[in-house]
Amino acid sequence: MGSGASKNETFQVNEAEEFEENLSQRVVLVTGSSSGVGLAVAALLANDPQKRFKVYASMRNLSKKEALEEAAQGVLGDLLVIIQLDVCSDQSVKDAVDEVMKKEGRIDILVNNAGMGLFCVAECANMEKVKSLFDTNVFGLIRMTNSVVPHMKKQQSGHIVNISSVYGLIGLPFGELYSATKFAVEGFTESYAPLLQKFNIRSTLIEPGPIATEFAVKAKGIRDDIDISSTDDQTKSLLTSYLQSYYHSFKNLSESPTDVADIVKKVLLLKNPHLRYQTNKRYRQQEIAAKLLDTTGDKIVKLLDTSEASTKTS
Repeated sequence: MGSGASKNETFQVNEAEEFEENLSQRVVLVTGSSSGVGLAVAALLANDPQKRFKVYASMRNLSKKEALEEAAQGVLGDLLVIIQLDVCSDQSVKDAVDEVMKKEGRIDILVNNAGMGLFCVAECANMEKVKSLFDTNVFGLIRMTNSVVPHMKKQQSGHIVNISSVYGLIGLPFGELYSATKFAVEGFTESYAPLLQKFNIRSTLIEPGPIATEFAVKAKGIRDDIDISSTDDQTKSLLTSYLQSYYHSFKNLSESPTDVADIVKKVLLLKNPHLRYQTNKRYRQQEIAAKLLDTTGDKIVKLLDTSEASTKTS
């Protein structure tokens, strides 16, 4: 595990779960591989000492491939192939999947990782940004899944891993639009899983907490990037309080992309993976468990009361 594992009690795959033995090499298609979790997953799988994966790491902009090339320089062109793919384009998705199928004849694993964040006051949100958010996080994931599933059905095997978020289980104030996309991913995956299982296609949701990426690191000063000119003073004040509280929470709870990639790899090696894995133990044991016990949802509604109180005492 990465350095964040001990500090944040990163979730461990249950030792009682059985791992596959004598695996043949599997073909993996990963989206959003230019940075963050996507890069970490692609590099980790491609660098597997037992060479159990051949990875097609995709990204919208190939000019951003340098970091991945460096992380996988020992296997580049062999166990890792970088391809162009824009999940917001039907044609790009088709072309990428066709390319992998032409070269390999199969796709065993799809890791839907491509995504973007949006932190804002919903009433002030630019609708073009909102459309782009949903096109990437939701419709892009559906495009990829719909393109790969027919091939997996013919194979009578496959594994689709969707990188979701704990914020697809717990609402995030001022991240309501981002949470909405992840709630959609959760609903789509959970609803589709029973049918796919009949074709021996496994479905898994990976639900990280805060990730130590460039977006999250800037959380303390993110208010400067949010247009709140058209909202009221009370909302502006609540946003400031919440962001301060979020920043302190982030420092204590964040995971590295490598932490999450470690879990993804272990899940891919399991005989019978679960539908859901929360990678951050604290979120799994506290926030998510509390939500499931609170069937009224009243605690969620009072989240901003908690952030105001913590800001005043800090």
